[in-house]
Amino acid sequence: MLTLLEKIPVKLASRVVIGYMLLAFGWWSYHLWSQNDRLFDAEKRAIEARFNRSGQGVNLTQLYETAEYKKAEKAWHKSHRMILSEGLFFTACLVFGLWIVHRSTNREVALARQRRNFLLSITHELKSPIAALRLELETLSKRSLQPEQRDQLLSNGLKDVSRLQNLVEDLLLAARLEDNWRPLPEPIDLPVLIRDIISRLKVRFPQADIQVQLPGQMPPVQADKPGMSSVIQNLLENALKYSPPGNPVVCNVERLDGKTIIRIADQGYGIPDDEKKAVFEKFYRLGSEETRRSTGTGLGLYIVQQVVKAHGGTISIGNNTPMGTVFVVEI
Repeated sequence: MLTLLEKIPVKLASRVVIGYMLLAFGWWSYHLWSQNDRLFDAEKRAIEARFNRSGQGVNLTQLYETAEYKKAEKAWHKSHRMILSEGLFFTACLVFGLWIVHRSTNREVALARQRRNFLLSITHELKSPIAALRLELETLSKRSLQPEQRDQLLSNGLKDVSRLQNLVEDLLLAARLEDNWRPLPEPIDLPVLIRDIISRLKVRFPQADIQVQLPGQMPPVQADKPGMSSVIQNLLENALKYSPPGNPVVCNVERLDGKTIIRIADQGYGIPDDEKKAVFEKFYRLGSEETRRSTGTGLGLYIVQQVVKAHGGTISIGNNTPMGTVFVVEI
């Protein structure tokens, strides 16, 4: 029996339960309304019987003017109003409660699906560099190689180690963000930090065309250095991953009214308007065919938004011209 119930889709089961409860509540409201009418009819007949004890008939006009009939009629109308008002109130409460349950069920289903996708993604993200590292180390240990070949293998190994390090740092930061992470501000030379991140990214993306636009004189920025490094690296990495090879990515930094504004623009596939809010959700991946070909855990933009919010800043998404996406961070 439990096995059979587990096979029923959660969404279908929730809709069936909601439909049944609404129908049942409507039926009971109609039943109470009808029962109130029957009680009034019975009371009216009893009053008529008392006024017709002589068997000479009842003058209905006089009967309706009696205090007893008016009292019964008033109670009947009062019961109708009570059934109607309470019925509407409880129906509203029921609908609201069922909507909350239905929304929570949908969220749980979506979260379970995202977690499953995350596990598949993280397995692939960990497996690929580990397998590559093992192959490179086995090749170095078992074969006599030319210096150029050895240097190439070492360079590839460093790329895989860097990829693993970035992945582990993102996972650790995502876990800390769930535990009320707070930034530890320190003076940061932002141009130096950006150039360092770009140099590391070019190890993984040797064909990347990253254009940097920095102000001539820029004071240090008070921010959490690991957090800001994760923000810039994730935004640049996303721009590179979701752009066709050879398309430039522009990183622009400026100071305006005491705020630091970072713009990272690409000429990639872009983000549909109806998904621009969803991309900041944990484990979320864009549904287009182009982005599905790209690897990732779905944590990057979630980390970016949470770190920026923890600094009291904002992040927004715009459309680039003629194509692509622009992320704007203000801190």
